[in-house]
Amino acid sequence: MKATVFQGPQKLGVEDVEKPKAGAGEAIVRVTLTTICGTDVHILRGEYPVKPGLTVGHEMVGVIDELGPGVTGYQVGQRVLVGAITPCGQCRGCLSGHLSQCGHGAGLEAMGGWRLGNTMNGAQAEYVRVPFAQANLAPIPDELLDEQVLLLADIASTGFSGAESGGVKIGDAVVVFAQGPIGLCATVGARLMGASLVIGVDGDEARLAMARKLGADVVLDFRGQDVVAEVKRLTGGGVDVAIEALGTQQTFESALRTLNPGGTLSSLGVYSGKLQLPYDAFAAGLGDHRIVTTLCPGGKERMRRLMEVVRAKRVDLTPLFTHRFALKDIREAYELFSQRKDGVLKVAIRP
Repeated sequence: MKATVFQGPQKLGVEDVEKPKAGAGEAIVRVTLTTICGTDVHILRGEYPVKPGLTVGHEMVGVIDELGPGVTGYQVGQRVLVGAITPCGQCRGCLSGHLSQCGHGAGLEAMGGWRLGNTMNGAQAEYVRVPFAQANLAPIPDELLDEQVLLLADIASTGFSGAESGGVKIGDAVVVFAQGPIGLCATVGARLMGASLVIGVDGDEARLAMARKLGADVVLDFRGQDVVAEVKRLTGGGVDVAIEALGTQQTFESALRTLNPGGTLSSLGVYSGKLQLPYDAFAAGLGDHRIVTTLCPGGKERMRRLMEVVRAKRVDLTPLFTHRFALKDIREAYELFSQRKDGVLKVAIRP
C-alpha cells in the first residue's frame, strides 16, 4: 500500500509499505479521507521526535477492511470515524476518566493516548491499523459525509475541549488567541458552551473572516492594535476564559494578561523551547487564576457525541477545507499547509 513516511527532519515521502494485518482487538481501516495537522508539521520539522520510517497522520475517516479476534459489534464495510487519540479503555488512566493520558496499558502517561502517527503507524496512508478497536471505532451515520466528520477526529475535539476544560459558562466572556483550525474550533466551542462574548485574535485576514463566519462576536488583528488593552476595554476589565491555541510565548502571555482575577487560561498550543510565566501577569500567584492544558479527547463515545452535534446542524466545519489533494501529492499539501499559502486552513487528502 501507499503511505506517507517520515524519513527524517524536513524529509517526507510517499512509499510502498506492507499493508498491516489485524491482531487481537485490532481493526484495519481503509482510509477514505485524511488530513494534515499542525502537529504533523512539528514532526516534519524535527520539533517533535518520532522514529524515521513511521507513517504519519492521526486524523481519518474510513471503511472497516478487517476485524481482529475479539472485536464485536462491527462489520467489514462499515464506515467509521477514528479519533486521533486511541485509548485502551482499560488502564488506570482510562478508568480514571483520563482517556487522553492512557498509559499504554498501565498507569498514566502524558500524551499516552496519542498513538497513530506518534508511536505506531498513522493515517496518511491507504490503510491503517487501529489499536483497541472496540473502544475507538465510531460508526458514521449514513446521512453524514466524510468531510462533515473528518475534523471531529482531532481539531474539533481539541478546540471544543479548550472551552470545556476552561469551564466556559453561560454568559462568559472568552478570548481565543490564534484563529488557525484549532483556534477556530475553540471559537465555535465557546459559543456552544454558552459564552455571551467571543473574541477572536489573529493576524491573518482570511482567518479573521472565517472566525466571524463561525460565530466570533468580535475579531482583533494583533498587527494593528494592543490586543490586551482592547480585550480589557471590550469586557470592562478582562475575560473569564482565555484560550491559547498556537503555542508561543507571546500568545500564552497575552492570554494570561487578558484574564480577570479568578479567570482561566485554557492552553491548547503545542509548545517547543522555553515557556515563561511572567509574575506580574499572574498577579504574583495571588490572582486565583487557573491554567489548564488539554490533549484532544478521544474514544468512540467522544466521536459519537461530536457527530451528533454535526447531525443536529449545531455546527458545520466543512468551510475549513480550503484545499484538496490526492495522497500521491501530499508533499505539495504539506508545503502549502506548513507555509500557510493561498489562505489554507485545512487540506483534505484522499488516498
